[in-house]
Amino acid sequence: MISRILNIIYKDWVVERRGSNAFLASILYLTAIVFVLYKVMGDVSAPVRVALFWIIILFTGINLIAQSFSHASLKRKIIHYQLYKPLEYVFAKLIVNWLKLFLMGGVLLLLQLMLTDTLVKDMNLFMQTFGLASIGIVAVLTFVASISIYSNNQNGLVTILALPLLVPILLLSMRLSLIAERMFVDSATDNYLLLLLGINLLLIALITILFPIVWKS
Repeated sequence: MISRILNIIYKDWVVERRGSNAFLASILYLTAIVFVLYKVMGDVSAPVRVALFWIIILFTGINLIAQSFSHASLKRKIIHYQLYKPLEYVFAKLIVNWLKLFLMGGVLLLLQLMLTDTLVKDMNLFMQTFGLASIGIVAVLTFVASISIYSNNQNGLVTILALPLLVPILLLSMRLSLIAERMFVDSATDNYLLLLLGINLLLIALITILFPIVWKS
């Protein structure tokens, strides 16, 4: 199963390299948004910087992952259906999308450092938070994108279905990010991280159960 997942990841990379510019377009979109925001707003406080980080990551992720299942032709989708099991396919998509979102998070942090000359005070906690939160964000968006493909590629459906599921992840992530910025002290930090981990496990369990049904449709 692992070798087949790696095979799907490799083929996704080949397709991305040959003709699909969705990822590079998302990086450009991210850079332009961050540059304009910080140039207009000037010096921003830590809470505003944290809020901007997560809002930009969310909507850049929606823009990127909404296309996750829609770039392939009908013929390619039929081939995937015949060659791969549903869990192999969706786990490969989860890994690819997580790598892309994690890389975009790194680019965003670098841009913030360049434009504000400030870095997160507790980078270890922030990276733990971003690692866990990005898994949850990718799980929600990837699964909802797979549903939208069977609704005439209505990308608006991705936003409508995903946002209610993403709200608790974002709220926890913002709180942990503020703790990482030393805005306040909270002894429940480990509990928040465990809660994020629990949400991720629940989402992955739901995908494991529900995606094969979507796949068969």
